[in-house]
Amino acid sequence: MVLKRVRPHVMLTGNVSEYQSAYRVGHSTETALLRVVDDVVTGAGEQSPTALLSLDISATFDTVGHDILPRRLSRDFGIAGSALNWLEPFVSDRTEYVGVGCARSEPVPCSTAVPQGSVLGPLLLALYISPLSNSQ
Repeated sequence: MVLKRVRPHVMLTGNVSEYQSAYRVGHSTETALLRVVDDVVTGAGEQSPTALLSLDISATFDTVGHDILPRRLSRDFGIAGSALNWLEPFVSDRTEYVGVGCARSEPVPCSTAVPQGSVLGPLLLALYISPLSNSQ
């Protein structure tokens, strides 16, 4: 329910990068790859030097700062009031532990990360990293 309300709202802000393909309706790794290939072919056709920089952000879910995300949601995407008050503890009031078989470590506070496997996690990650693609 929250995703159905938040996603259209953030898309209307115009602050989601046009290059953001992951976790976005109508976009995929295929559309991202087509864009890259088209840019390289266009550059070659215009005899322009072309450089391709690739970043592996596979562990990015684990690096989302709980102090940065709420500010970014508010400032860049206009999420405020009760929506922001609900999202903050969804992300930040979490613990983690290591389990092997039946043994389990003591839980410790999790100071970074968005919940992987949650419905909101991918969208929150995309909003968190959005400034990366907007600074050209």
